[in-house]
Amino acid sequence: MIIVESGGTKSTWVFNSTPNTIQSFETVGLHPQESTLDKEKILQSLVEEHNIQGREIYFYGAGCESVEAKVKITAFLESLGLRVRAVQTDIYAACLAHFGHKKGSVGIIGTGAVAAKFDGEKVVQQTSGLGYLIGDEGSGFDIGKRLLKKYFQNELPLNVKESIENYFNHQSILHRIHEPDGRMHIAGLAKIARKFSKEPPVHSVLISAFTDFCKFALNPLGVSSSVHFIGSVAFYFQAELTEALEKEGYTVGEIKKEAVFEVFNFLSSESPA
Repeated sequence: MIIVESGGTKSTWVFNSTPNTIQSFETVGLHPQESTLDKEKILQSLVEEHNIQGREIYFYGAGCESVEAKVKITAFLESLGLRVRAVQTDIYAACLAHFGHKKGSVGIIGTGAVAAKFDGEKVVQQTSGLGYLIGDEGSGFDIGKRLLKKYFQNELPLNVKESIENYFNHQSILHRIHEPDGRMHIAGLAKIARKFSKEPPVHSVLISAFTDFCKFALNPLGVSSSVHFIGSVAFYFQAELTEALEKEGYTVGEIKKEAVFEVFNFLSSESPA
């Protein structure tokens, strides 16, 4: 059995190499709208390297809400010689990782951002997740975009400005972010936000981003219990996320960097011996 959790930036593959040994590797993100021949070649090589052709695979990814997206991912994985058992959203994986068959509310904050309620079997309500162009408040992309705005408005300390310029190799930032992979470069600025999170202008970016996550993702859910989280941004900005949510009246539950290992263990326990 192979479990894959895929976000906008990377995907993590977990599988048994022997009955008692779990292996994993990370590779490019597999978004339905961004599956390319280059990605297929990379993954084909990894599938062969790890000798997992013909294995059953459960895929949980960003952008997999529609039937069309599921069909596209299924075809992509089958082209790698894998037997697809399920294609579900990454939010469903987050729910399984935290709750198993119990109820709860969860948020994913990574390259993108989304929140949902889970009834123990299925996602019954989902909010935000409008994508980086008009939504995803609190996400890595959103944080990067807000940081760039402050850069261009000359509202950042010199050390932060220099780090951003170094990140872009002193090239034209506006030109670079409008190239095909510009979204990933903007999301990557979250690493600079983490490094300088104590600088007041950067801290205000983080708090405003997570406050907007409450406004657009959590408030519509009507959450009355703790909110649990999955995602690298939620994990690395736990202090700022907690600060913003508590100001908005929410209680932060457990925060996991990724769901894939918990899902692997859960599905393994569900499988017949």
